[in-house]
Amino acid sequence: MAGGASRCKQMSTIAAVVNEVERPQTRVDTFYRPGLDILRALAFLLVFVAHGLVSHLDQPTQLGAIGRAGEFGVCIFFFLSSYLITELLLREKRETSTIHIPAFYVRRILRIWPLYFAMIGVGWFYGLFSPNHTVSLAWGAALMLLFTNWYTVGHGYPPGFLFPLWSVSLEEQFYLLWPCMVKYLSPGSLLGVSTMLMTAAYLTLARLLHQGQILDPGIWVNSLVQFQYFALGTMTAVVLRGRVPNFSKPMRWALFAAGLLCLRAAQAAVYSNDPSLPHDLLHIGPRYLIALPGCLCLFLSCLQLPAGRLQKPFIYLGKISYGLYVFHVLWLGLVRDLLTHLAGSHLSPLAFQLTAMAIALPATVLTGMLSYQYLESPFLRLKKRFTFVRSRPV
Repeated sequence: MAGGASRCKQMSTIAAVVNEVERPQTRVDTFYRPGLDILRALAFLLVFVAHGLVSHLDQPTQLGAIGRAGEFGVCIFFFLSSYLITELLLREKRETSTIHIPAFYVRRILRIWPLYFAMIGVGWFYGLFSPNHTVSLAWGAALMLLFTNWYTVGHGYPPGFLFPLWSVSLEEQFYLLWPCMVKYLSPGSLLGVSTMLMTAAYLTLARLLHQGQILDPGIWVNSLVQFQYFALGTMTAVVLRGRVPNFSKPMRWALFAAGLLCLRAAQAAVYSNDPSLPHDLLHIGPRYLIALPGCLCLFLSCLQLPAGRLQKPFIYLGKISYGLYVFHVLWLGLVRDLLTHLAGSHLSPLAFQLTAMAIALPATVLTGMLSYQYLESPFLRLKKRFTFVRSRPV
């Protein structure tokens, strides 16, 4: 009888813990800005252009500079992700008087891991038939352990079409401790931590440049360097406190143009082969620094955009942008291989790349739609059970 009572007590305790994580006590707040999905779509398109123009990036041309500027689309993703997560956690803390950390990690796992690990599986299987895409044991371990960006520093990007996954690893590293920071620190303290992250980014950048580390990938994929964009996202969330600045349409267009110009000016931060650019902090540091207001200007230009008829296609692209980002390199590679066999010698390098991009983009969108519908959405519906502050509907 005593043993039965003990087991019943243990089962009750386990049930209580599961109930705490699985079913939030209240859902009293909602936060969704359709303009941020438009910004996600823009971030993806910037990255797509960068990788689509890859053959022009080894020469200091205007086209190559545009391509390199597109690389900062990844930084927009980092900024936006940090802003949203910090805003949602602060709302949860305000409405429930705490932050349910286990539920946070479950939400992150359900959003990121299904597609991430599915893509690793696809890459491993494809590598069995293509030596250029073989996933070695070391690479497999780095990918599975979300250590990809650090392994990339010493070994180059992941094989084949898996190389965009370095940024997923970096993002997951940031969120390893961030919910605890938001839970136990005041908004003012979060600003202080973000300032320290900014400072650490440039101290790291100075040290790596002094050591002669190459810009891409050695410095570009370094977590400490990229954390400056997460820090800026956190600062923005804390300062705005959920508010949406009311800018006029001309002002929003001015911010949009300024943001793109800042990213264009920053492109040399990831351009390794320009002999006219000294490899030191005095010349590289300002390039990284100017990308920060670039990200912020683009964010502010999109933040108050409504879900109108003209905006809906871009909102949908933002909604499926994770899949678009993961799949686009696969399609660019497949289309380039096909064009090489069919018409490679009859096309100029520029025409070849533009043709490849024109074919790969709709193929990427279609794949992203299928992935969202059949792979990601079931997990997103499950994710709702662990959500305290509602955001975008599935």
